[in-house]
Amino acid sequence: MTEKMQRQFQTNFSIIRKYFNETFKELFGGGYADLRIDNGDVLESGIEIIVQPPGKKLQNITLLSGGEKGLSAIALIFSLLKFKPTPFCILDEIEAALDDANVLRFANYLKSMQITPSLY
Repeated sequence: MTEKMQRQFQTNFSIIRKYFNETFKELFGGGYADLRIDNGDVLESGIEIIVQPPGKKLQNITLLSGGEKGLSAIALIFSLLKFKPTPFCILDEIEAALDDANVLRFANYLKSMQITPSLY
């Protein structure tokens, strides 16, 4: 059972990694993002968040500004939602730590995700 859980986790984790990098690039207008499993058992290990906003060097998320951390966290949330969509999502003050430029990026990203309801 443990081996099956490890395989399923690794498969799903690789998909989420891909979505995270894609979403990060969409929000930041470029750059690079990755998720890495710390050493050890994948079911008990931590996950390291690595990001590189455009024009900056590759670094751990703890070294970013508050706005960059916020936008990176938003990218992670939306990558998880791409992996497993929900019927609705409430994002209460998700943009609170963002400056004006990053709020605009986030708003544009939300507009790009907008789904036109179909009439039945």
